[in-house]
Amino acid sequence: MTPSLRTARACRATAALLLAAAGYAAAHHPWLALPGLYAAAVFAWCAAREGAMHRRSVLLARRAERLARPRRSPAAGLEPCCAFWRYSFGAGHGPECAGTAAGVPVHGDCCERWWTSLGARHDASCRRRTDAPGREPEAAGPR
Repeated sequence: MTPSLRTARACRATAALLLAAAGYAAAHHPWLALPGLYAAAVFAWCAAREGAMHRRSVLLARRAERLARPRRSPAAGLEPCCAFWRYSFGAGHGPECAGTAAGVPVHGDCCERWWTSLGARHDASCRRRTDAPGREPEAAGPR
């Protein structure tokens, strides 16, 4: 709990008491309620400002704590075993990979040619290959 939160709570309680006093004074004479209403409005405004200051200080403390923590990569401590693994941030391995987690499919379970061409081409043996009508299938092999 920050000092601003304590002050905001005290201001809210004071504003509620002043509203009750203004209501009681209005029963006897309406003009007697005006000073109480004015004071209640001032304390309500102070409570809102102190509440905002509390939220800001909590936010800044959380941000400072998060920035003070050491950052870790998704695959911290693991040594890259192939180019697929390095550029997919550990999501998949290439067909020639002999790493410990080899056999994990490339994200999207597609072919090497699709991966290197950024989704423009597929190998002839690819399961996800779909040829457009009137388009000649691409030959497997290097470009």
